[in-house]
Amino acid sequence: MLGLAFFSILHVPINVPALAVSTNVDKIDTNRELLAHGISNLASGCLGSFQNYLVYSNSVLFIRSGGDSNLAGMILGVVTLGVFISGPSIIGYIPTMVVGALIFHLGLELVKESLVDTIGVVNRIEYVTIVVIVLAMATIGFNEGIFIGIMMACFFFILLYSRRTALRKAYTGSAVRSTVRRLYSQRRFLDDVCRQIQVMRLQGFMFFGTINGIEAYIRNLLEQCQWQENPIRFLVLDFALVNGMDFSAAEAFIRVRRLLEAREIYMVICGAEKSTEVGRALRSAAGVWSDDESEYVQTAQSLNEALEWCENVLLQFYYLHQAAEHGTEMPHSYSFVSTPQFKDVDMYGSSPRHAMVTEATHSAMPSSHNSTPSLQAHQAPAFPL
Repeated sequence: MLGLAFFSILHVPINVPALAVSTNVDKIDTNRELLAHGISNLASGCLGSFQNYLVYSNSVLFIRSGGDSNLAGMILGVVTLGVFISGPSIIGYIPTMVVGALIFHLGLELVKESLVDTIGVVNRIEYVTIVVIVLAMATIGFNEGIFIGIMMACFFFILLYSRRTALRKAYTGSAVRSTVRRLYSQRRFLDDVCRQIQVMRLQGFMFFGTINGIEAYIRNLLEQCQWQENPIRFLVLDFALVNGMDFSAAEAFIRVRRLLEAREIYMVICGAEKSTEVGRALRSAAGVWSDDESEYVQTAQSLNEALEWCENVLLQFYYLHQAAEHGTEMPHSYSFVSTPQFKDVDMYGSSPRHAMVTEATHSAMPSSHNSTPSLQAHQAPAFPL
């Protein structure tokens, strides 16, 4: 009874689409079928009868025998009611060979449909699942076959989905910039240091099967050889295309956050609202994104805003170097993160990241002498316009 009750719950979303495919019916309403089966089972239980469900094999046999109309269904109901009233004695007039031949023919059709017609249509993993279910039901039992099929389907789903990468695209700030219009000296400076911005656009549903690839990619960015070639200061994580996240994936971002803070790298989260599933996972489940977040965890509504913030922080270091070089004041509008004092600016050449900023600052700074040549005594002034 347990297997029958369990199968009566699953048979509608399984058998109805399968019956539609076998009978070449393109338009089906699964919700309507579920409602009809629920009402019929409720009425059957109130009258003291057994629960009913759609028998796929009998339905296929009935339809292929010509019962593909509403009239055929009504006639079948009337005949079934007549057999119920008259009793089992009428069954003795039906030849046993005819019933056995029909069942044997239907069994061959179903075996051909499930094991032969699916060759080359489904992938290898799905075909192995079909074969195992058929063998389990034939040798062990019906309930055991259903259980084994569900467990194998769950396992192979995780295996297949984990092979898909959650990283849609990865590039540096040199490939993509914000839409803010900046001065020539600022653009020249950013052209040299925007490689310190690393953007990772994530996609799909993130769980324990896909988050390992993301974490491995981030760790590879921080390897010594990669760090010497392209040291990063910002890691922008774009969750705009992520439609869900489980607890294990959210926990992985805690490890990423600690790893980035140890290298003084800012983690910028964008494309995830607080009210969405991803936002709630990062806030409540993992605590990566909280109201009392540290300086090294920033949030933005879009990728463009995240890039603008990273560029502004780089320009803050640019004006810090410029102020230390010429003894001028820093613009108050460029104060986004804590920076060293003027006397500590020379320490920036002690790492590849700081050396890149220092070199780009000296390259983008305007020349100390006046770039406009003075008029010689023998040269005439220009004509006034």
